[in-house]
Amino acid sequence: MTPLELPLTPLHEIDLVEVPRLQSPASQPRIEGRVSLSTAVVHPLTAEEAAAGEAEWLGFLTEEAPHSDYLLLSLTCAFRPPANGAPFADAAVGVLLESPGEPAERQPIAWSISPRKRSHPVERPATIGLSAKLAIVESTLELTPGQGREELFVIGMGERDSDPEWRIQATSRQPLIGDETFTLIVKATAGAPVHAQVTVAATLRHRRLGLIPYRADLPTTLRTIDLRRQTGRRDGNTTSASPASGV
Repeated sequence: MTPLELPLTPLHEIDLVEVPRLQSPASQPRIEGRVSLSTAVVHPLTAEEAAAGEAEWLGFLTEEAPHSDYLLLSLTCAFRPPANGAPFADAAVGVLLESPGEPAERQPIAWSISPRKRSHPVERPATIGLSAKLAIVESTLELTPGQGREELFVIGMGERDSDPEWRIQATSRQPLIGDETFTLIVKATAGAPVHAQVTVAATLRHRRLGLIPYRADLPTTLRTIDLRRQTGRRDGNTTSASPASGV
């Protein structure tokens, strides 16, 4: 397993804007101070890093190198306790991958995503492990079959697609509060441009109005990520990744 040391990039507070509904006012209510999103971290993986010491996998990735690139993308979303008594019911973080100007067969996909399923929150990790099959190994255990009927706190979907997303659900035992880190490995056509469009949504449970959906008003620097603008710095046996910048 190859350890990747990720920098703790700054969190930026973002506003939630109520999703327009029929007969709703033209100016939609905004909520501040409840959600923050980090600057993304992007790191291009070399064949040696991705192979994690397995010779057979290194051979495959070396053969793939003229045709495909693999890039790690990681971001953190922080959910804060309610100041107005309206807790989070659920939330979603989505990433749309695209290579502008390229045909459908040359569009990027999420080769691997993390977390896939988990029944509890975890602290924001500083280091992740990368297996030889380009699967992201978390520092904490994920929910596995046979562990009982626990309520899922977070579930990821969209592996091998261009639009992966994670859904976070408050449970009877765990409110939706704290930091959640979402990581994916992007498989892209070698040399092609790769952009990621980030979206964040949440539902708040208001005492009098019930469930109200919101979308995050993301600035361009957090909403759009150019994965090709970043370079990684290798130091010994660990890798530090540079924070991504928007376009």
